[in-house]
Amino acid sequence: MCTSVTVKTKDQHHFLARNMDFYDLPIEYNVCIVPRNYRWLNEQEKQIVQNKYAIIGMSIFRNNRIGFFDGMNEHGLMGVVHYLEGFADFSPERDPEKYNISVFDFIHWVLSQYKSTAELVRNMDTINIMAQELDILETVPPLHWIFSDRQSETIVIESTKEGVKIYDNKVGAFSNSPDFKWHLINLNLYTGLSPQDRGEVYWGDYQINRSPELVSGSFGIPGDYSSPSRFVRAAYLRNHIESASNESEGLRNSMKVLEYCSVARGADIEDGAPSYTLYTSSMCSETGTYYYHSYENEQINAINLFKVDLNTTHIKKYRFLKDQSIRFQN
Repeated sequence: MCTSVTVKTKDQHHFLARNMDFYDLPIEYNVCIVPRNYRWLNEQEKQIVQNKYAIIGMSIFRNNRIGFFDGMNEHGLMGVVHYLEGFADFSPERDPEKYNISVFDFIHWVLSQYKSTAELVRNMDTINIMAQELDILETVPPLHWIFSDRQSETIVIESTKEGVKIYDNKVGAFSNSPDFKWHLINLNLYTGLSPQDRGEVYWGDYQINRSPELVSGSFGIPGDYSSPSRFVRAAYLRNHIESASNESEGLRNSMKVLEYCSVARGADIEDGAPSYTLYTSSMCSETGTYYYHSYENEQINAINLFKVDLNTTHIKKYRFLKDQSIRFQN
């Protein structure tokens, strides 16, 4: 369960923001900066990869491998991983005619090698995304991805039994299963939603006398925690919230939209465990700033990609802040 949105400001700042909804993970996750020229093993090709571009994002480090939940590179290409359970399907074998990369490493590969969504799209035919079990999940993670850049170009990449599909994402929202095309069709059920109150309604000669609380144009928007409902809420609010003028307002808008889609701990139980919004993050493509807050502490934290040496050889980790922070005014 996750939700993502894009936000563009009037002064041309671009954001990709997400709620990370999951169970409590049995492993530490942190915001990390991976420098240019960082070297790592692509197990599918049995070769060492050298990153072209530096990356900042929320990640886990496991068995000498870094895995990103979301991230952004120095050229402003941003990406987020979501679950596509029940639909995702990946190649079980290497393709000698393509560059083979595991589903777990795909977002790292993309952010380390490409500057824009257009460049990624041009090269997708040369990439084979392979199934590989992730030990902490004891299964192949059923992932799909959203990528966005400084040119306001946003795409969705999904690998199913029908093959790899790339979609333009013009609605600026993203969630989990079913597939992205299904979510777009589902929006047809909500075309009557509006931020404007509804006027008088007549059925024949009869004027329906409605309660003042039921004249809202957004009456009927779904409020549950399912992926289709969260997609509708995110798409509606993202496209109707008052426009942001600058980076600060863009950050505020992205956080406000995702607040509308966040999951409270205990409200959704899956397989006996609570699935909830572990954190909310928002990335600004132009400034290289990664913003986030945790479930336990809603104060926004910020880490800037360009305030460290990007030519070093070591990953820099920033502790994930959970402790409650309150500004007392008296």
